Amino acid sequence: MTQRSDFEFNNIRGVIFDLDGTLAHSNPDFAGLRSELGIAAGMDVLAHVDSLSDERARSQALALIHDYEMRSSQASTWVEGAKELIAYLRAKSLPLAILTRNIPDAATMTINKLGIDIDLVLTRHDAEPKPHPEGIQLICQQWQLAPQDILYIGDYLFDLQTAQNAGSRCALYFPDNAPDYAQDADMVVTCYHRFIETWQQA
Repeated sequence: MTQRSDFEFNNIRGVIFDLDGTLAHSNPDFAGLRSELGIAAGMDVLAHVDSLSDERARSQALALIHDYEMRSSQASTWVEGAKELIAYLRAKSLPLAILTRNIPDAATMTINKLGIDIDLVLTRHDAEPKPHPEGIQLICQQWQLAPQDILYIGDYLFDLQTAQNAGSRCALYFPDNAPDYAQDADMVVTCYHRFIETWQQA
């Protein structure tokens, strides 16, 4: 685990999680989805849908995305240590939320299947999709906290960008090799158990 020298755990007053790949192994098969949509590897799926002017093509794309998201949620499992991290943060009485690019049905399925103990959940139907900061801003308004007092935990570039755009702190979870952009995060977490230990010692 790496951590920026200016990061202080004691300044964190609330934690927001991404869902897929952060709390749950529930990421859709994006390679297969992009292939079926006929778009290039790495292209933002939602941006592609927004670019479609033909209503029939747009509806078909959304139906395909819905199918991929629901199937991945049906097969979801816990990310190792994520349940313990939530329990630790609950014990510290920190408010918790989930901000995901998922559709509500898929997010609800994953949360209910795993019994994730977080009630405040915003999907892409509740706020502008990440990396837009609206989701963090709405949660901060509800908590009456400033974005700089929030730690956003995710596993992808959009998560980092969302935190940066909102003015929040960001921890990126990468159990394996972290990509180059991870160096811009406040910390890179390779193991949630180690993350808990580090927080306890802060």
